[in-house]
Amino acid sequence: MKKARLSYLDAARGLAILLVILGHIWETDRPLPVLIYSFHIPLFFIISGILTAYTGQEQRSMGQLVLSRLRGLIVPYVFFEAVFAFIFGIRNHLDLGSQCAHIRDALFLSPQNVPLWFLPTLFLAELFLLLLVRTLPDRRLAAAICLILYLLPFVPGAGRILPDAVLRCLSSVGFLAVGYFGADLFLKKNPPLYLLLPAAAAGFLLALQNGKTGIYKLTFHNPVLFTVCALTGSCCIIFLLKKITPEETVDISTGVRKRRYFFLLELIGQNSLTILGLHIIVLRVLQEILGLRTESVPGGLLALAGICVLLAPVCAFLNRFFPFLVGRRH
Repeated sequence: MKKARLSYLDAARGLAILLVILGHIWETDRPLPVLIYSFHIPLFFIISGILTAYTGQEQRSMGQLVLSRLRGLIVPYVFFEAVFAFIFGIRNHLDLGSQCAHIRDALFLSPQNVPLWFLPTLFLAELFLLLLVRTLPDRRLAAAICLILYLLPFVPGAGRILPDAVLRCLSSVGFLAVGYFGADLFLKKNPPLYLLLPAAAAGFLLALQNGKTGIYKLTFHNPVLFTVCALTGSCCIIFLLKKITPEETVDISTGVRKRRYFFLLELIGQNSLTILGLHIIVLRVLQEILGLRTESVPGGLLALAGICVLLAPVCAFLNRFFPFLVGRRH
């Protein structure tokens, strides 16, 4: 039986992709980018973990899981990286050497379209987690193994032994496991505002204390602060949106369907994969061709709005005519 979409998770994913765009617009160490980088990517992995548990993916065969993830993650990875390589390869007159280097980097999970690193990393992390759950009947043991793997990138010298792509996967498995093993908490509980708001404030202050972090560059600074900020920010976003983004309902007396408060944010979340794959291209057009100055807050917000507006018809076109390229069945 097909599960109903959870509007607050779509909204959370929509907010997360907007934060990703802002993080790439404001690549500085100012307080706002520091706050964004402290939790936006962990939020994506936690949401993925929740949805993996919610849809009962562990009950499918490994063959079905692999094919599903190849279609949903790797096909878009190849497509968006090819688009990026072609567009920016024009600058180098499609130089064969540059294109070969581009392909090599993509195969080793270090794409030139940097945000795409998330897709193969999620592919590997999800398959590993599901294989672990299917193999070990004791969920506590599986969770403990995920915790141990999550801690490995924090070990001094780990980067000299394991490639960066592997360390990113290990770090990602930890947050994916939080969503998967904590799915009941996220789906059934909703902490009160008097707990969420102080937690969010504390996470903000701790993020400023720890500085700018990120899984892609394996920049953690203080591992404890990094973990606390990632979990605090992600959980507060999910639960706050759960409070203010109720499921769509129908008024029994009038038959009128009541709209959800953040429908636009949910729509962005449903198209987050396409936005992830193309927003850098649009941002470069705005900055380098149109000359938009994005360093300031107004300029950055204008760029964000421009990216969303310009990508809206692209999302609609791909969803309508080429859904398989963006991980959709139909």
